[in-house]
Amino acid sequence: MNPHKPIDCEQALARIFEYIDHELHAHERAAMQAHLHTCKSCFSRAEFERRLKQKVATLRAGAMPEAQARLEKLIKSL
Repeated sequence: MNPHKPIDCEQALARIFEYIDHELHAHERAAMQAHLHTCKSCFSRAEFERRLKQKVATLRAGAMPEAQARLEKLIKSL
């Protein structure tokens, strides 16, 4: 990512997990935030991925054993 050039959707989606995990450098994070501020589609995708990650973390913690069992069964069936 060039810190002086706005990023497009393809670039944003390619780096979305690094953004969510706070692994981007400051200028990359700023470019991503600027894009998400103006692009409703990418913002929605980032929010979905962030919330999904939170739910999976909750399942790993064992807070919802019945949901964890359903998720594991679903994954095994793939």
